[in-house]
This record gives sequence, C-alpha cells and structure tokens, in this order.
Amino acid sequence: MSALRTAQILCAAALVAGGCQQETTANLDDALRAYDAKRYAECLRISKDVQSQSTDQVLRQQAAYMVGRSANELNKDEEARSAFAIAARSNDPLVAGRALAMQGAMAVEDDRWADAASSYTAAASKLTGREQTQAREQAKDAAAKAAEVRKLATTPRAAATTVPAPGNQPTNPPTNLPAPPAPAGTAVVLAPAADNSPWTIAAGVFSTETAARQRATTLANEAKRAGLPKPRVFPMQAADKRVWIVEIGTFTDRAPADAARKKISTADAVVARSRNPAPRK
Repeated sequence: MSALRTAQILCAAALVAGGCQQETTANLDDALRAYDAKRYAECLRISKDVQSQSTDQVLRQQAAYMVGRSANELNKDEEARSAFAIAARSNDPLVAGRALAMQGAMAVEDDRWADAASSYTAAASKLTGREQTQAREQAKDAAAKAAEVRKLATTPRAAATTVPAPGNQPTNPPTNLPAPPAPAGTAVVLAPAADNSPWTIAAGVFSTETAARQRATTLANEAKRAGLPKPRVFPMQAADKRVWIVEIGTFTDRAPADAARKKISTADAVVARSRNPAPRK
C-alpha cells in the first residue's frame, strides 16, 4: 500500500473525530514504514512523537498501538503494556481489537492463560473476519491451557501433562496497521505434588522468573488484605524445562485454604498441595 493511500486511510479515520491533521498523519505513516522495515527504534520514536503531539484522539490511539508494537519488538514490555492499554480503549474497533489481541499475546508469553483468554475474547468482540476467527480460536486455546494448569495444580498424583501449542492461525490484516501475531504456546510439564504436602493457594506456573514475580507483586496487596503472607516464588525443574511457581500461604487443612482462595481475584489461583519443598508460613 502506497504512503499516500496510507495517509488517506488514517486521515479518513481522523475525520470521524473532527479533522484531518496532515502533518501528524504523515508522521504516523513514517512510523508504519519504519515498522515494516523492522526499524523498530525509529518507529517507536516517531509513534511516541505523534501520540504526544497530536490533538486528535483517533490518531493518538493509533500511535499508541504502534508504540506498543515497536516497544514489544524491542522487548520493552512495560512500555508496550501501557501503550496497548491506551489503544485498547479506542473507539475504533480495529485499533481496540488489535491492541486487546496483543495484550492476549503478551499474557501468553507470561503463561497468564486466564488473562490471555479474557483479552482474546474481548478482541474477538471488536474484530471482524479472519482476525475475529483467529482471536476466538486463541481465546479457546488459552482457556484450555488455563484449565490444564488448574488441573495440574489440583491433582496430586496425576501423570505429567503437556500443554500443547496452538495450531497455526490465519494472518491477513485488512489494513496497514500490523495485526497481532499468532503466539506460540508454551509447554509446561510438572511433577506431581506429594500427598502429605500442606495445602496452599497455587497462583500460577510460569516459564520465566520475571513473569512469576510480576504475578506475585500483583497479588501482594490482595494477600495482605486477606491476612495472608506475601506470595512466594520458587523454581521447579519440570520434565523438559525450568519453571517458576507462585504460591500464597500454607494450610494444614483444605477448608481454611478454600476460604482464603475466595479473597484472591485472579482466575488462575486454585487450592492445591504445595510443590515447595520447604514452604514458609
């Protein structure tokens, strides 16, 4: 698609909000060309300029989406999350849907399957055609993985289970804004917990320590309000790789653990036997 056609499309979107700003539209077009050429740092710089300088809300939200995409490519995860959160509130359903899908993809990278399922479901409600179908399938895959993780956590002597990667998804974005990629799945194989382990609130299994500590930080205030200790993070060697576990509290009996679980909001948290070899109270 030519630069002129790109500018025309973006200006048409801006007109809905009350005016076509030629200069900022052209700048965003420069950002799109930089992204297509894999010059992500340049795309990030230009998109941030458009986002901060434009007085047009539609353009700012389109620019926020491009900030998120380029920051994601540069492994600037926090900046990407913040930008996608802004773009996800766009009145343009395409921009909002793709931002929500990218939130889903980032949740998959962190093994936050329930969050991913929620984001993909929201994306499907905004998108159309192939992208809507893709988002629905990804939501289904993520929900299945969330269920597998809960099952693994609550089955003390179950055989090790592998969470399969999702199948290939169609990609053919209808406009020049880059569509979210179909994320790769993460295989998680866990050894069974001991029958005599204390009960705990299992708050997630993650493929990176960073993701696990992010979950622990997110739940720290809820745990404190519930009178529970600070969430703990510890490594565990699975059959095929190293993973990190997040657990909250230890309980001799299941009943108080079930009562405490109701005070924790995340959908991934379940009551299970602790996998920590030496849990602290």
